[in-house]
Amino acid sequence: MFWTCCLCAISGAIGAAVVRNLFHASLLLGLSLVGIAGLYLFLEASYLACVQVIVYVGGILVLVMFATLFSSDVMGAVQRTPSWLRVTGITGALLASVVAVRLAAVAIHVAKGLEMTRGAMGRPDAITGGNGTEAIGDLLTGAWFVPFLAAGFLLTLALVAAVATVKRFRRTTEALRG
Repeated sequence: MFWTCCLCAISGAIGAAVVRNLFHASLLLGLSLVGIAGLYLFLEASYLACVQVIVYVGGILVLVMFATLFSSDVMGAVQRTPSWLRVTGITGALLASVVAVRLAAVAIHVAKGLEMTRGAMGRPDAITGGNGTEAIGDLLTGAWFVPFLAAGFLLTLALVAAVATVKRFRRTTEALRG
């Protein structure tokens, strides 16, 4: 798993710097960021891995992707995707899914460990108890972490599908005009 995360981080970063298409570069940047989150897990910094996924992959990368999706013809001319880029994309998607499954497994394991070590009486209140970072860390790695990420992923998928539908509708209306 360590070498898979290293390969994701390095190949994603190199691909993001080399690819000319901005949308593909943002996808490869996401692969690199997920690989780095996996490396944080190997350093036993699960909080940093969660922040990496939530803030960078879930926030900044989504903003970059929507900026490219809402712009028309990012490269200035419609291009056909080369076959090597398709193979790279499929390989990156497979590696990202392996890392995502591992991240989910670690998050579930940490959540179960927190539930076992803390009884109902010893658990601090999420809003007022403990110092601020411990409470936030418990919330991020607690039992609601995986459903929160799943809801965010489904919402992002729905927004991307809506943009793709709008682009397809825009193409058909442009073809009818021309």
